[in-house]
Amino acid sequence: MERDDTIGSWSVEKLNLLRKYLQAYVTVLRKQSWCKGYEYIDGFAGTGKPKSRDEQRYIDGSPGVALTLSHPFTKYHFIESLDWRIKKLEKLRKEFADRQIEIYPGDCNEVLRTRIVPDLPLKSYKRAIAFLDPFGMQLEWNTLEEMARAGTIEVFLNFSVMAINRNVRLRRKEDIAPAVRERMNRFWGTDWEAELYEQEQTLFGPETVRIKQSGKDLGHRFQKRLKEIFPHCTVPVLMTNSKRAPLYCLVFAGHNPTGVKIADDIFGTFLKMG
Repeated sequence: MERDDTIGSWSVEKLNLLRKYLQAYVTVLRKQSWCKGYEYIDGFAGTGKPKSRDEQRYIDGSPGVALTLSHPFTKYHFIESLDWRIKKLEKLRKEFADRQIEIYPGDCNEVLRTRIVPDLPLKSYKRAIAFLDPFGMQLEWNTLEEMARAGTIEVFLNFSVMAINRNVRLRRKEDIAPAVRERMNRFWGTDWEAELYEQEQTLFGPETVRIKQSGKDLGHRFQKRLKEIFPHCTVPVLMTNSKRAPLYCLVFAGHNPTGVKIADDIFGTFLKMG
């Protein structure tokens, strides 16, 4: 039986926001005489053609969105770790044989740090936009630092509120398993405990307990972290499922205030539409 990625309506909305930003991004950069290339990076590419759970039809995933813009990118980088998804990406590459597409099997963090980011220094006069949409906390903070340090890459990031709440669900910090603590260290960096826990006075003395905060509050805390490495960040946009449970926040971060203004306008319009 053939396997498919399936996505909910909230993911369809996310892809619509991505399409609007990518279209604006390409429109701006293709007019810049100094720019020798504008590239698209998909850190967790999937199959490129997921099935909509609500409509029971195949739609463009993030690779498909990037490939079907009215004006293409000069190069595409698709990273995926699972073989069955890579096979579907290979079919997509054949479908768009006129585009320069690279498919990288393996871990997103390693591929970005060793194969893609080093080819995008400031002296290259190239720019790139990276869509980072992990299924959990696979993205590592060191990877974001390397991307920010390059000075040429903007990120459109899915910050998973659900993954944080699932992994750090215990009230007391002392009860967190070492494996979870290490996973959080890689994802957030070493400052995450101060963002998620606080001291509380109990009958038995002071305890360090989980701070009560909404999904949007969590997004704002991670945005504050991003601002340490990217000079410009949007206000996080919270995405929820059909039951209004928080899933993730979309955050855009980059080096150019124009990019953030465009992203803020797109996010603002989405929020006004409810």
